Amino acid sequence: MITQVAGNGRLLLTVNENGDWNELFYPYPGQFQQLREARLGLFDVRAGKFAWLRRGNGYAIEQRPYGAGHLPESRWTGEGLQLSVRDHVHPNHDLLVRVVRLRAEPARPVRLFAYHAFQIAESMYQDTAYVDPAGPSLVHYKRGYYFEFFAEPTFTHAVCGEHTLKGLRGTYVDAEDGRLEGRPVAHGAADSVMQWDLEPPADGEVELRIFLAAARSLPGVHEVRDYVRHGGTRRFVREAERFWESWAERRLPHPPQGLGELGQEVYRASVLVMRHLSGSDGAIIASPDTRSLVAAGDTYNYCWWRDGGYVAKAMDEAGLYEGASRFLAFAQHCQSPDGSFFHRHFPDGALGSTWHPPPFLQIDQTATVVAAAWHHFKRGRDPDVLVTLWPLVKGAANFLASFRDATTHLPRPSFDLWEERMGVHLYSTAAVAHALERAARIAAEIGKDPDPWRTAANEVREAAISHLYDANLGRFVRSVEPRDEKLDASVLLALKLGLLPWDDPRARATVDAIEGRLWVPGTGGLARYEGDAYYGHENPWIVCTLWLAEARLRLGEPARSRELIEWAVAHATPTHLLPEQVDRASGEPRSATPLAWSHSTFVDVVHKFAESEGGRPVAEE
Repeated sequence: MITQVAGNGRLLLTVNENGDWNELFYPYPGQFQQLREARLGLFDVRAGKFAWLRRGNGYAIEQRPYGAGHLPESRWTGEGLQLSVRDHVHPNHDLLVRVVRLRAEPARPVRLFAYHAFQIAESMYQDTAYVDPAGPSLVHYKRGYYFEFFAEPTFTHAVCGEHTLKGLRGTYVDAEDGRLEGRPVAHGAADSVMQWDLEPPADGEVELRIFLAAARSLPGVHEVRDYVRHGGTRRFVREAERFWESWAERRLPHPPQGLGELGQEVYRASVLVMRHLSGSDGAIIASPDTRSLVAAGDTYNYCWWRDGGYVAKAMDEAGLYEGASRFLAFAQHCQSPDGSFFHRHFPDGALGSTWHPPPFLQIDQTATVVAAAWHHFKRGRDPDVLVTLWPLVKGAANFLASFRDATTHLPRPSFDLWEERMGVHLYSTAAVAHALERAARIAAEIGKDPDPWRTAANEVREAAISHLYDANLGRFVRSVEPRDEKLDASVLLALKLGLLPWDDPRARATVDAIEGRLWVPGTGGLARYEGDAYYGHENPWIVCTLWLAEARLRLGEPARSRELIEWAVAHATPTHLLPEQVDRASGEPRSATPLAWSHSTFVDVVHKFAESEGGRPVAEE
């Protein structure tokens, strides 16, 4: 499981529970996942004993983000050895910096081994790995992707080999007798091991700085390597650390009042996760987690327009205005000619995979981008932004207004928020009404005629109440065409978008019904909907529980709202990451971790809670 993340908009590194590099994305966060496996091992020379650093392998590990920028840090202890590893992604060079500090009690010689197997361009075939004695360095490459390791002090030995194919386990086995004996070049499913002979002093520690440069050419990685060596390796460690200290000081907002210490840490982590999962080109991936690849054949490493839109709105709330601006520019680049948005896109802007049949529509996603555009203007108050975004808004709003049934005024069927069912869904309908109303506001701001979209917004909202509220049930149903009366947490999100005034009795009745049925006994938290079977049976989701927190806040129940916010805090990982969902039996994180949507919703709801405590009315969406 991912426990820590770091990135610079091009390189995105994740670290797992063993302190190993887990995923390495380049040249976009979420694309391509270049790393197959990484591990560190220690060989006690006097005892003749070797171990890979793994939980339960003779070593205990503690992980805790360090510094104001929550940089990844892992600490192992065992066998009389203490090893700390700090990982950095340099802010302006495509460079990973790994600082290793080793202490031995009693002092004795120790060999450190670092194993890496790449899957360059997301394929483990046709790779090359070689030791460059002129560096000295170790290079992995394929086609237009090059990765070069170098260090200070430089490695004592380095070897290359193969894994997986031809019955081979991997070159890491060469390290397990404490001595490397392999060859200096390999191709195919290539991997490598580096060795350092270290002698920590008595009552002191030895420091090792390992660098990995990434570039699209061999001269490119050599240029970074030579630049670092010429400038002094300590300088680049300082730069990476100082940048995040400065960023946190200048850009990371102070957590809103009222949160406990752990809640403040989760808030800070949430803002940083949004930053790390955003590409320099504006794409915002749902999650860097690739574990679903084995079970489901695909990942969360895409830009969904619903997720991205909500993250962009939370970015604006947290002061990351430039990140939201880049997302909207990316959306403008990816928008379909008819004004709609395809299911999801790769971080480079190419169409992503989908399980939706043509026309590949999930209507709420197009609506969310329009709402994000208005919210971006509302926070920045710069009309020039609306002029730039006008083609996006005009195309999307015209599409939304036209994608309706002429008789009912409801949107035509599309896939629901959860991407599972075709129909006319309450949340999707509310999102369309909300987006059309926001598009009308944008039009009015820059002198365009707002009336057609405002009329359409009112028609859609009235149609939603007319066709999807059931007086006999005393609440909304989640969809029609076909009719589906199951209780669904997405209805809370529909209310959040202004489907009804919060003082309308129908709003409270709907919220009460959803919490009464979908609240998970024991573990707590709110499930998505009745009968949900995704990664378990009716597991509680972070976003659903936070939607309930906002609903209770708006219904005048701040104490219950705070309880629900604290539930989300309590179910963050020890390193302050929020998962998609929580196992209803164990309370452990399930599915994608971290999930950008979970973190953005936490930021959004915490801000609204803080506004209410300050005596101000909670801002509209």
